[in-house]
Amino acid sequence: MAELAAPFPYFGGKRRAAERIWHALGDPAGYVEPFAGSAAVLLARPKFTGRRVETLNDADGWLVNTWRAIQLSPDAVAAAAWGPVCEIDYHARLAWLQARRSPDLVAWLEGDPEVHDAKAAGWWLYVMACGIGDPFGPGPWQVVDGHLQKVGNAGQGVNRKLPHLGNAGQGVNRKLPHLGDAGQGQLRGYMRQLAQRLQRVRITCGSWERVVKPSVTRSGTGGNGCRAVFLDPPYATSGDLYAESTEGIAEAVRAWCVTAPRQMRVILCGYDTEHDELLQHGWSVTEGKAGGGAGYSTNAFNGRRERLWLSPACIGSTQPSLLEGLSVG
Repeated sequence: MAELAAPFPYFGGKRRAAERIWHALGDPAGYVEPFAGSAAVLLARPKFTGRRVETLNDADGWLVNTWRAIQLSPDAVAAAAWGPVCEIDYHARLAWLQARRSPDLVAWLEGDPEVHDAKAAGWWLYVMACGIGDPFGPGPWQVVDGHLQKVGNAGQGVNRKLPHLGNAGQGVNRKLPHLGDAGQGQLRGYMRQLAQRLQRVRITCGSWERVVKPSVTRSGTGGNGCRAVFLDPPYATSGDLYAESTEGIAEAVRAWCVTAPRQMRVILCGYDTEHDELLQHGWSVTEGKAGGGAGYSTNAFNGRRERLWLSPACIGSTQPSLLEGLSVG
């Protein structure tokens, strides 16, 4: 199977650190990503034979809906996502999605592990691929009585976000590897590849705390028999890049790591010395490298600040700098 990547840009994706991460985790029988985002690490997992138990989770309802829809209805997602960059379509779809981002969305996704909306997933992909930076900022534009209108000013005057016009109108295709300006049929084929990879993955929506409980983390089969959790919580510098409030999450995740079972392989991502408290508990730290989402950062040097904290059970966790010089591109 060809190299797989998320069909949308996402800030802080760990694709370029995935080789390093999987070296530390090995081939766990059970693997959990509580902050799925672009699922870059899961998609970069080395090929294995047999069954494994893998769980993706995120608090963003539309993001989770998109992964579920790709998993269960790839052709319908491709059909809804396809199309050239068009400002009218971009704003209409963005407004439609924002108007329906509510607690009811998450409750709907929590109520049934297979429920999804393929059209909304395709529109979400279209907005993510066409938008500049973070397309889901609040902004002053809302749908009122079926019409897109400016509500208040929000410091933006008469301006509103424009779709990305610098990719020759490729839209979602610009984020798909090896497709270039390919047609809708190849987009559908790529979605089917993703669906095949996600076939047995459990995709949940809600708080990260729900999926690090023993009922989830103890699940596993095959592989090296160990359990692994990869934690990439919002950094303190993330600002308003996420759909929900992120205040205090990184600190709460670090506190959980202190109490995590010693036999579990856990990796926590952060900046600089953010989680160095864990070093007092037998953890180690190594360089990390974000990839795929650099466009969301206002600091070109943030990638150099990325760190990975490894629990004592991780492979090579006692080394001061795991596999220094390893290619992670």
